[in-house]
Amino acid sequence: ADGPVYALAVSGSTVFAGGQFSRIGRQPRGNVAALQIGTGDAVAGWNPGADKTVFAMALADGKVYVGGEFERIGGVTRQQIAAVAEASGAVTAWDPAADNAVKALAVSGNTVYAGGFFENIGRSARRYVAALNSGTGNATAWNPNADSGVTALALGEGVVYAGGQFTRIGSQPRNRIAALGLSGNGAATVWNPNANGAVNALAVAG
Repeated sequence: ADGPVYALAVSGSTVFAGGQFSRIGRQPRGNVAALQIGTGDAVAGWNPGADKTVFAMALADGKVYVGGEFERIGGVTRQQIAAVAEASGAVTAWDPAADNAVKALAVSGNTVYAGGFFENIGRSARRYVAALNSGTGNATAWNPNADSGVTALALGEGVVYAGGQFTRIGSQPRNRIAALGLSGNGAATVWNPNANGAVNALAVAG
């Protein structure tokens, strides 16, 4: 890549990459690309092309969910978040339209969790973190209401782990990392590692 790569997602023999590049896998690509495992070549035909940086990607049900700072992707107007067909690269009708950057995505069933620096998404007021219906794009009732940016999300057993710059989330003081319940308003659990600096990446095993 000729610029930074901020997001990766893997499906079968394909690696989806997002970032701030104009060329990757020996092909011109606008900030988002699909690459073949083994060769690293860009997958022919899959080329939605975002007009600005892509920070987050997540795969589910034949779709690549993409978050970032873009205003257009695949030739379609989309504000910071979109769903792209995994097979064709066509942008779907799903359109939650965030009012600021989307930095993190995670998918569970028919819910897409998004974190970032937005205060409105899915046609509702949601501060920095939200749960979106994968069909309608509308925000659900889940609303942890962080006091600053959420830049990492990961799904665990019955919780969403969140990282970022916040000092309060899920109705509790939590310094930059928290576990949020999946039900109700997304209240923070007792898990509290209390980081003294920003958390930008998370992964869960067991």
